[in-house]
Amino acid sequence: MSFLSPTAIAIAAGLTIPPLVALYFLKLKRSIRPVPSTLLWKRSVEDLQVNSPFQRLRSSLLLLLQLLILIVAAVALGKPMLQTVQTHEGTIIILVDQSASMGVVEADGRSRLATAKEQAKMCVDNMSDDARAMVIAFCDRATVVSSFDTDKRALKRKIDSIEQTQSRSSLTEAVSLAEAYTQNIMIGTEEAGSEIAPESAAPPASVFLFTDGRLEDADRVALQRFDVDRFQMTPIGARSDNVGIVAMDARRNYEQPEVLEVAATVRNFGSEPVRLDAVLYVDGHSVDVQSIQLDAVGAGEIESGSESTEPAVGSVWVVAFDEVEFGGGGVVEVVLRVDDALSADDRAWTIIEAPRHLRVLLVTDGNLFLEDVLSTLPLELVKMTGDQYEKDDDEVLMEGQRSAFDVVIMDRHSTRRLPQGNYFFFGALPRIEGVAAGEMIDNQVIFNWDDTHPILRHVAVETLYVYEWLDLKLPPEAVSLVDGETSPVLAYLTRDASQFLISAFALLTEDEFGNLLMNTYWVTSVDFVVFMQNAVQYLAANVATTGKKSVSPGEPVTLPIPKKVDDVKILRPDGVEDQVPSAGYQTIHYARTRQVGTYRVEPGVPGDDVFAVNLFNTVEGQVEPAPRLTIGADSVETQAGSIEVNQPFWPYLLLAVLALLLVEWVVYNHRIFI
Repeated sequence: MSFLSPTAIAIAAGLTIPPLVALYFLKLKRSIRPVPSTLLWKRSVEDLQVNSPFQRLRSSLLLLLQLLILIVAAVALGKPMLQTVQTHEGTIIILVDQSASMGVVEADGRSRLATAKEQAKMCVDNMSDDARAMVIAFCDRATVVSSFDTDKRALKRKIDSIEQTQSRSSLTEAVSLAEAYTQNIMIGTEEAGSEIAPESAAPPASVFLFTDGRLEDADRVALQRFDVDRFQMTPIGARSDNVGIVAMDARRNYEQPEVLEVAATVRNFGSEPVRLDAVLYVDGHSVDVQSIQLDAVGAGEIESGSESTEPAVGSVWVVAFDEVEFGGGGVVEVVLRVDDALSADDRAWTIIEAPRHLRVLLVTDGNLFLEDVLSTLPLELVKMTGDQYEKDDDEVLMEGQRSAFDVVIMDRHSTRRLPQGNYFFFGALPRIEGVAAGEMIDNQVIFNWDDTHPILRHVAVETLYVYEWLDLKLPPEAVSLVDGETSPVLAYLTRDASQFLISAFALLTEDEFGNLLMNTYWVTSVDFVVFMQNAVQYLAANVATTGKKSVSPGEPVTLPIPKKVDDVKILRPDGVEDQVPSAGYQTIHYARTRQVGTYRVEPGVPGDDVFAVNLFNTVEGQVEPAPRLTIGADSVETQAGSIEVNQPFWPYLLLAVLALLLVEWVVYNHRIFI
């Protein structure tokens, strides 16, 4: 047992017990009255003897009861506590996970987040009076719910305000934010640049983490000001049954744009086999149902902070729905009919535009080979020179922040004018960071290529011979599809929602007199036609299935809006409307995307007025709580079971005081009336 106010006991006892004892030593002076007989006054005589001044103190039950009452009352004033756990002292950091997996409803009918908030409030109750605590909620981003405070009621109110999200879980920012709040504050001086640190360092902080342990980056967190020995994790939850959609692809048939092809990858994260139905909805109408049989996942396939472990083959199923004729644009949705722990990954959405032929821009100063090949493909071809491309207004080349064309082919024209889009460079470069070229390479052979890539499908690369090509210098994330002896010949690169297919060789070159010469006879073969069809189809298909219209929870989006509109409404999937001002711009940035579903913009630009948010995350899908947590290279102490709270004992002492007062009253009245 401990006391919150031990000095109150001594003060109360010193002020009450000595006067009580003195009353039993002293006698009240009474007046003398003549009576006919003292037979019935023996008890009065005894009372006079007891109250004689400074006589010997005689044993008295009333005195003992009254002393006991005062002692118990004084102890109650000290606020005694039944200490079941150690009281938290000093600086305390409380981290609460609010990611998607914390929305799992457990057997007791409460979500994991509700349990985590209750445990966090118990942690606050166990704080000593001079301790201070701050609260941080985290998912894909971290938020300071409460800065350092000693008011327990205020801290618990802030904890109750933490909302559930459907985002992934990342610990790095939460730890960095906590360390920033606990670091020493520099003391300013009159002379600029001469600030000094305080003499006493801030006390070491204790960190209490409430999570199910499914953290993507725990092993990459670097502690600078915190000691891992002062970290403590309280694991939340027990359920492990979950089936989720981890990928979805919807695209139109290249040759038949009115035909829609949809596929989804479904994974069983639980320890029991599952049979379920996957339903395809197009623009709100059910059009197909596929049955799935998934095996149980192998034990320990996914560890916290890792997505690299391969699942068992039978626990993953790629659902290929029947082709659907859909001539309009709208929302395509896949729904799993299953009752599992996590509902956020049981549905997935993508936005499909109305069918149309691809719009391809060819930027060239003259290339009959390219023009002839592109004219044979089912697309709308627009041509302009390099000078026109650089001088034309943005309204011609762009729609909002994106290119107005599905694919832009640059023939011997390097440029920095690259709005978001898909680009194919022949003998030229995108002027972006990390991409450069050295001297021309000639008299080398092509000796390696990736014939499994869709761009090179059904292409006999071994027949390709080129006289000369650029010595490409590419960033590490670039993928080489065709290699020469010393440098890539064909490479694929993605950067900032744009795609770049870079061919180091041009189809035509110029001699010293400016005459055009063929750089390769490949342009006269059927392989070149197949190659161009594959390249255009690959670049254009990625626009329809990914791009800006499908994002992860918490990821911001940039949306074009109509001209002369002051603000727009964003209709969220939870029914909430957000008002977003345009500030005079033709685009808006929106980041409140932590709920999965479809978001609508009113008024919006047709084709860009709807976007989808999907939880395609295997770490969140693995809802079984992690048995351990590793930060960096160190294991974090795990709190077994629920947190207990130090119970106040003084209410029971007050009840004892009332009971003793009742006994004292009975004894007193019994002695008076006998």
